[in-house]
Amino acid sequence: MDIMKIINQAISVLMNPKEALKKVKNEKVETMDIIMYLAIVGIPTLIGFILGYGVIGYGGFYLGASVGAAIIYYIIAIIGIIVFGFVLNAFAPTFKSKQDKMQALKLVAYSSTPWLLAGIFYIYPPIWFLATLAGLYGLYILYIGIPILMETPKEQHIPFLIVSIVIYVVIMAVVWQITWNIWWRISWGSVLSPRWYY
Repeated sequence: MDIMKIINQAISVLMNPKEALKKVKNEKVETMDIIMYLAIVGIPTLIGFILGYGVIGYGGFYLGASVGAAIIYYIIAIIGIIVFGFVLNAFAPTFKSKQDKMQALKLVAYSSTPWLLAGIFYIYPPIWFLATLAGLYGLYILYIGIPILMETPKEQHIPFLIVSIVIYVVIMAVVWQITWNIWWRISWGSVLSPRWYY
C-alpha cells in the first residue's frame, strides 16, 4: 500500500478532478485498491466523529461509545460507497452508459473524496456545514466523471446524475441509521438496563 500515492491522488482529485479522472480511467486497479483508497481518505471523518461527539464538539457522550460508533460509521460508510458503485454500474445501461464495475468504483471513490476528507469538520458543530459543502463539490466531481468513466452520452448526463444522487442519499441514510442505532445501544444500553422496566 502506497499511502503517499493515495494522498497525491486525493489532492489531484480536489485540485483538478477532470484531469485526475481522465488519468485514472486507464489505470488497472482492483476492488481492494479502491477500499484502501477510501480507508485512507476516510481517516479525517473517523477522527472528526470521535473528537466531535466524544471530546470537543457535542460533548455529553461517552468517549468509548463515540469511538465505537465512529469506527462502525467509518466501516459502514466505506461499504456504502462500494455498494453505491455496484448499484451505479447496474444502472449504467439504462442511461446508455458503459457497464464497467471498476470504472464505477473509481467514480464513486473519487467523488466521495471531498466529503470523506471534510469529515474532520465534525469536530466542531458550528463548522459541520463545511462537510456538506464538500459533499456538493463531490457531486460536481460525480457529474464530470460520469461521461469520462462511464462513457455516458451528453443527453443522459443529468438524468444519470439525478438518479445517482437519489441512490447515494438512500444508501448514506441507511448507513447513518445503522450507526445511530448501534451508537444508541452502546451509549445507553447499560443505563436503560432491564431492571428499569420492572
